[in-house]
Amino acid sequence: MLKTPLMLASLTAIALALPAAAQEQTRTKTFEGPNVSAVQTTTVDRETGTATRDREATNLNTGNTASSSAVRQRTETGAEVSLTQTGPQGRTRSVEGERVRTENGSTFTGTATGRRGETYGLASGRSRDGQGNSSASQSVTNSAGETLASRQRTTTRANGQVSNTVTRTRAEGVSRPPRARRPRG
Repeated sequence: MLKTPLMLASLTAIALALPAAAQEQTRTKTFEGPNVSAVQTTTVDRETGTATRDREATNLNTGNTASSSAVRQRTETGAEVSLTQTGPQGRTRSVEGERVRTENGSTFTGTATGRRGETYGLASGRSRDGQGNSSASQSVTNSAGETLASRQRTTTRANGQVSNTVTRTRAEGVSRPPRARRPRG
């Protein structure tokens, strides 16, 4: 095979471009509908373990805009996550915390700040064994450490039967507790 200077320059350019492409990838999606315009940009850097997602949606009838920004940073034991959402009236809520992998599942602990500035503690966990049995739990606490709501689910499998048990508790006066699930970011 005859190697020309142009061929060598092309191969060198391709070889140098490959590592840069593997480091960070950005993808943008747009949506244009009759009532809403939206854009989402996702950036993933596998080398540093960072993923970000920014979304913005605009109501074309009113001009109101809602946005969200999520960041996930991989750690040795799991990931740190942060999510901020801003509604059309400019009020913001956020969730921050850490997900830790365990031998049979994962745990999440963090805090949430509501649109009115109230702060909540979040905790959840899930586990699974090798026989198809699993459990999951979530809890929400207020700034004083009192449990506002909790949920425990257990699924067991035996003799071809599946049994689900769900237990929920809610503090008196709490009509709708804040969500206790981990943010997806």
